[in-house]
Amino acid sequence: MRLETIRDRRPPPGASEAERTAICSGVEILIASAERAARGEEPQYGLIRSWWRGTSIEAAFRKSHQAEAELAKLYADVEVEAEVPAAVARTQVALNRDDPMREAACHLLHMPPGPGRRLLLAKVIQVGHEAADGAHTRIRNFRNILLSTTGCIAVLVLVFSGVVTAEPTSVPLCFQPQDSPVACPTGDGPDQRPGGLDVVVVAMLGLLGGSLAAAVSIRNLRGTSTPYDIPIALALLKVPAGALTAIGALIAIRGEFVPGLSALDSQEQILAYALIFGYAQQLLTGLIDRQALGLLDSVPSKDVEQSRPPLPAQSPPASWPSGPPNGRTTVIPTSTHVPDTGAPVPDPALPTATA
Repeated sequence: MRLETIRDRRPPPGASEAERTAICSGVEILIASAERAARGEEPQYGLIRSWWRGTSIEAAFRKSHQAEAELAKLYADVEVEAEVPAAVARTQVALNRDDPMREAACHLLHMPPGPGRRLLLAKVIQVGHEAADGAHTRIRNFRNILLSTTGCIAVLVLVFSGVVTAEPTSVPLCFQPQDSPVACPTGDGPDQRPGGLDVVVVAMLGLLGGSLAAAVSIRNLRGTSTPYDIPIALALLKVPAGALTAIGALIAIRGEFVPGLSALDSQEQILAYALIFGYAQQLLTGLIDRQALGLLDSVPSKDVEQSRPPLPAQSPPASWPSGPPNGRTTVIPTSTHVPDTGAPVPDPALPTATA
């Protein structure tokens, strides 16, 4: 609709008819490419491949964003004024703190109307969307790493459990304190021996501990507007990691690697430690949770929980010797508290009455 509206009116000041025709034709091609990508026609959609690599959805995002940036070159002054706040906010969240485009974007807020402001707006929209699309790519790669790690840990635990089940004496998980009967995960008594189900019981309790940690960690995670389910991938990682830490911790205790825990006295103690160590994987995966939150914060969104850097006050560029329009400098407030005294607050833009 925006393309058709711009095509049916006169070009803005500073743009020729030929330029408007060329831009509208290019934007129409980009929109058609974005539609084909959304339908899964180009690139061709594959259920597993496109879900893993994000080819279709990212192509649709990038083409539509590129079309939006090109179309901004033909905006009217009122359309530019309406688009500037969103473009500036996007760059402040998506770009690096030292990126010069952040300062250039702030200049949009007090630039005079004209071709220069439209061109700078188009560039700011393009850079902001490219940074946001790059953040989406990093989130997708991070999700793939989480799922790959989860699968590898699950396979290793299954293979290890299968080998130990077939040969219980190869990795015994039983303990025999002094003057006490043998204690195993499946039972204790003077005639107790390592059994094939010992490692299975420990792994199952580790899975329960990891599941409990996943359920508790949900309270610290928030949803995301991205098409990639990072919170689900984080929760899935904790389950097999719990089984891995439970088995590894009992092996370390049996090898007297942990001081003061050289031997466990009963089956109940072994089961309790397996459950606790399954939950203790949160000490490691909690670092991954914080990394995921940092990546999610790099994607511009309207989420109220997203941390946003304050917009600094900007001075007019040196190319404006007479200052911005109306002789006033636009200052973006960061945080202002006005006490509620019940009196009306005067408008600084209005003249003050004097006696």
